[in-house]
Amino acid sequence: MPAARESIAPVCLSPKRGAERLLGDLAPLLAGSVPIDRALRLVASQQRGGRERAAALSLEAALREGRLLSAAMAGAEAFYGSAAVAAARAGESSGTLGEALGRYVEHLRRQAELRRRLSAAVAYPITVILVACVAIGLLLGLVVPRLASLLDALGGAAHSPLPTRVLMALSGFVRGPSILWLAGLCALALLILLWPGRRSGSLFSRALRHMPGLGAVVQHGALSRACSTLAALLKAGVPLPEALGLCGPASGSIPLATLLHEVSTEVSRGLPMSSVLRKRRWMGLPLLAEATALGEETGALAEQIDWAARELESRSNARSATLLALLEPALIVMMALIVGLVAASLFLPVLSLAERAGS
Repeated sequence: MPAARESIAPVCLSPKRGAERLLGDLAPLLAGSVPIDRALRLVASQQRGGRERAAALSLEAALREGRLLSAAMAGAEAFYGSAAVAAARAGESSGTLGEALGRYVEHLRRQAELRRRLSAAVAYPITVILVACVAIGLLLGLVVPRLASLLDALGGAAHSPLPTRVLMALSGFVRGPSILWLAGLCALALLILLWPGRRSGSLFSRALRHMPGLGAVVQHGALSRACSTLAALLKAGVPLPEALGLCGPASGSIPLATLLHEVSTEVSRGLPMSSVLRKRRWMGLPLLAEATALGEETGALAEQIDWAARELESRSNARSATLLALLEPALIVMMALIVGLVAASLFLPVLSLAERAGS
């Protein structure tokens, strides 16, 4: 057990977008009993990108030399990804290469659809934040300096209200050289926050995992991606210990990849996966452990893990939808407050000057 705790998850490469398209075209041809060399020629003729066409022709040339498809893909593992190579190897050993690649491609498409939904969900908040930053920058850089010059000419700068003086000080800071030092410090802080640790990930990712509400979204989402990859590999015939080692990096979380690698090490020693999972701590692992125990009892381990992946994805989506629904009005209120404060700071000295002129 202690030795497993010190083990580090191996580096497993993710597939390139071109590899996803190539395998997506190849899998249905193989499932339709098209000879593999002819299927590769057809795929090469259909590919628009030169990299994908060259990869298909390279696989065909390797087959003519008598090499297996999985061995040829392993020679370009950085392009196809570690999981795709394992799926091809398992499909060849079971005689179901087309089905194995087809299941893996379906998994990749589900993950791509999930990424598109997440990108669409966060597009609005990011746009609002960027617009707010640009608007505030334009006000501080262009409008406030002219107001300061006008107040100096009218002799009202010394009698300006506190919000106006604060606004003019911020404008001077933004227009001065100090902003470059601040930008450098922010870039350094961002680098420290995002620098990945060997086992626990970056400081930013660790903070996200422990945030109330958001931490559950992050941990459930990472475990869902790992379970989806694990189910696809098991259905393709990849042995459980190897599949556990490959599915961890697909989660996008270094701590979860390390945890699953430790689970893989103990499962390879003959321990049941469900009992090993019950000893680990991660949001969603109790659900996965129970699903795994049921799969071990019924012999439908891949199907139960696939169900757990969908359930975890559903929970993550529900929590993220709630957070985004709360975030949008919060951003609007925050923008309204900032714009209102800036507008008040701009008009207060004008009203003060008007009152002094009237008296």
